[in-house]
Amino acid sequence: MHEKLFGSKTRAKLLNLFLNNQDKSYYVREITRTINEQINSVRRELANLKSLGLVVSQGKKGKLYYKANKKSPLYPDLKKIFTKTAKEEKKTKEADLAETIRKLGEVSYAAKMGYFVKDNSSPIDFFIVGKVNKRRLKTFIAQLEKESRKELNYSVMTLDEFENRRLMFDRFMTEIMASPKDVVIDYIDETGEGEGLRSSKSNNEEKAAD
Repeated sequence: MHEKLFGSKTRAKLLNLFLNNQDKSYYVREITRTINEQINSVRRELANLKSLGLVVSQGKKGKLYYKANKKSPLYPDLKKIFTKTAKEEKKTKEADLAETIRKLGEVSYAAKMGYFVKDNSSPIDFFIVGKVNKRRLKTFIAQLEKESRKELNYSVMTLDEFENRRLMFDRFMTEIMASPKDVVIDYIDETGEGEGLRSSKSNNEEKAAD
């Protein structure tokens, strides 16, 4: 929709990036990696947005950084458009992710951790409880790593193993239960058996629930 409205896919991606990260500055190559567009196209559209007063630039340590121009008279209206779209896209992505995980097998619980919630102390980045198809799991993790551009640490255990390790106050399980997380699927708390998992969800999820 935005590319039709703004006349360019790259331009729409740039606006989405800047308006949903309005206090952050990006240099050109960082932008190309983030929005996955060609550098020439990015340079061209940055010049267009700068000429319209929608972005500003500043040189730092030999690099030119760009960010949203909050003083632009168009900023408030564009911010509303792209913030609303970003929220809708996030909901759609979360729903798609949950559906993909369900197809892995009999999944009782799944949560994004570590890298996904910006917690460097977490031992893992993704946690799944249930019986899953190993081939599908491998494909799923490979896709997450491709999107994240990094190797991810993950853990999968059966519901019985989860319950046993939790009752034994297993050190790894204690860390998992205490770490911030974005819960994608949770059928454990519905039975009252996942005490501790619910209270350790990430701040983002708690805000969303409010």
